[in-house]
Amino acid sequence: MRHILSALAATLCLSATALAGPGADLAETARQIATEAQTRADYAAARPAAPAAGIELGDPLLYELDQFSADAMRLSRAIDEAGGPIDLRCIFRGMSGDAASRLEALNAAETSADQARVYHEISALMHDAAEIAPAADGEALPDTVGPPGTCPAARD
Repeated sequence: MRHILSALAATLCLSATALAGPGADLAETARQIATEAQTRADYAAARPAAPAAGIELGDPLLYELDQFSADAMRLSRAIDEAGGPIDLRCIFRGMSGDAASRLEALNAAETSADQARVYHEISALMHDAAEIAPAADGEALPDTVGPPGTCPAARD
């Protein structure tokens, strides 16, 4: 009987992991990007006067940040279609736009100091995203989320 209960408990744990929603997935992606961006910020900050190293087309961070932006926008639209909270929809839409803007700023940086600042901003954005994203799966928003504001329409 004990073996059956252990097997059932293991199955329930695996099922809970498998049922992680899109918010949990986005949070995990954000944590990974935050770590990589902070590592790059530290490296760039160590040589601030050096010319900025461009982001190569095959750079995994380029892909991950672009994918994060697309996933956050998809999540915003899904929340909107489901009639979810407008604040949450706006938060994800904003994160999507911020990620895209930071990617552009990274490519426009002229010095390593500029890149270090942008990488640090990316890391901070991703830390916020990791904290907020689980709300898309029904968890409560963290207390750090400010008062409601306006939310621009989605850009296609």
